[in-house]
Amino acid sequence: MSKARQERLREARKWFPEQGFTEDSHIVKAYRKKFNVDKECAMRELCKLHVLSPEKQKSYEDQLAAKKRKRQEKREPKEYINPDQDEIFYFIAGYTSGGAPYGITWEQAREEGLVETDD
Repeated sequence: MSKARQERLREARKWFPEQGFTEDSHIVKAYRKKFNVDKECAMRELCKLHVLSPEKQKSYEDQLAAKKRKRQEKREPKEYINPDQDEIFYFIAGYTSGGAPYGITWEQAREEGLVETDD
């Protein structure tokens, strides 16, 4: 944990009780304004302080977990789909004026040794 975060948390422990927040208060907004942090950082630090109602604590933790999952999904490699292939054609060389594909079929590719066969 960074020294800046440690200092913020130490100051926030004193600041929070002085505010007299109610259940309807915009706690995250107030925390962001006071400590000049983004929304995600404010939610994370408020959860660390355990100063929220159990419902809000759970809600913020769920939101943070969802954001983390979304970031991880973005980092995962996507399945590559070759636009020059389909279930019939090993290689699509082009399309006729009517829109029908033409090229090398999977059967032709196996016969020519372009694709390994499972024997």
